Amino acid sequence: MFSFDLIIKNGTIVTPRTLSKADIGLKKGIITSLSTNLDSNNAEKIIDAKGKLVLPGLIDAHTHLREPGTEHRETFETGTKAAAAGGLTTVFEMPIAQPPVSTEESFKHRHRIVDEKAVIDFGLYGGAGKDNIDHIESMWKAGAIGFKTFMINPPPNREEEYWGLYVTDNSQLFSVFREIAKTGLVSAVHAEDSSLVGMLIDELKSADRKDPKAHLESRPNFVEELAVYAVATLGNIAGVNIHVSHLSTKEGLKIIKEAKRLGQSITTETCPHYLLLSEEDMNTLGPLAKINPPLRSKTDVETLWHGLRDGSIDVLASDHAPYAPHEKLEGYEDIWKSQSGAPQLETTLPLMLTKINEGYIDIQRLVEVMSENPAKIFGVYPKKGSIHIGSDADFTIVDMKKEATIDPNGMYSKARDLTPYNGWKVKGVPVQTVVRGVVVMDEGEIIGELGFGKIVTPISKLAS
Repeated sequence: MFSFDLIIKNGTIVTPRTLSKADIGLKKGIITSLSTNLDSNNAEKIIDAKGKLVLPGLIDAHTHLREPGTEHRETFETGTKAAAAGGLTTVFEMPIAQPPVSTEESFKHRHRIVDEKAVIDFGLYGGAGKDNIDHIESMWKAGAIGFKTFMINPPPNREEEYWGLYVTDNSQLFSVFREIAKTGLVSAVHAEDSSLVGMLIDELKSADRKDPKAHLESRPNFVEELAVYAVATLGNIAGVNIHVSHLSTKEGLKIIKEAKRLGQSITTETCPHYLLLSEEDMNTLGPLAKINPPLRSKTDVETLWHGLRDGSIDVLASDHAPYAPHEKLEGYEDIWKSQSGAPQLETTLPLMLTKINEGYIDIQRLVEVMSENPAKIFGVYPKKGSIHIGSDADFTIVDMKKEATIDPNGMYSKARDLTPYNGWKVKGVPVQTVVRGVVVMDEGEIIGELGFGKIVTPISKLAS
């Protein structure tokens, strides 16, 4: 009888506070030992991580895997395989679907679907909008990881996907916040002022603007700034835990920093495209770079990098948003015909490891914003996001010296051909993904079984 199911030996363990040489012993999916020299003969399996970094399993707190209803874009099989290939051990899935996850029934329906297909662990957001306030409590009790609210109207012809996910004015937003506050869960918000976006789109279409930069002009910085200000103000009054999704502007970050200074419960995330691309890339990438909120100026990019380094930005998430080619590529002729979003699951970590090698950020801070902080914010720490005895044995093992080229042909996502990073050179790649003690990705090959992934739910209590 072995003391360990698996020992990870000779690696450098990375946490937000330390880098240390140690072996990790695992039993029944749980970390049971951390030592400088565990006996290899005492384990059923061994991973030799010599020369590699062992990170606590990375969490993507913002993904769109689309199923059910729009499986032509992505499925939980293809999406979680892509996530595992990208070094992710857990994803938190947004509620857009057909039907959308905006009732207890639709939440449980989606849970059943994911259970059969996921190769990594997952959390499920519930939607919180003007039409389903009475369903928020039941979704919390069903196991929602948090709630998502869009302050922007649904895209044309996609209203069915968004029922119960959006608000149209601040009174509705405030009502949603007050109800979520009762659960103690996180309220994640897509912060753009819908009335301004609608007005600007109408003006640009009237001027027969169809070029890619028209999309940028329809969503200027002040559209996010005003929305973030409303979210911070109303969220504070309601006493809810706010998480501003996909922050893209220097103005929005300034508001969040001030709210934090005043002691408000508010966190934020940014995404790789807001750090690696800018509005100038719309000229060459066209619809492949059409994302909401849109790409910003180089000044915004620099400000977000600074915020990521100094702790003002809490989370880095992919906002993986896959589509079929026909839903994106029509935008070359008319940008309004292109859906907004890009596939990011398989590219986020290699791109960020490359920036670490270039000195933009250090590996410990990356672990904080892609593992520990998401786990803490969404109430699953130290079960997730931690290398401690008793934590889930989730690890992302990376080779910081390995070089590669981003190539859609080697990807698992259905939207792989739409990556805006095709041909980019990277240095630093995930080589193994371990979920609850089981290797699900080895050197880019998915070896995890469908249905192995399990739901992750927060520990929360009704607010007093």
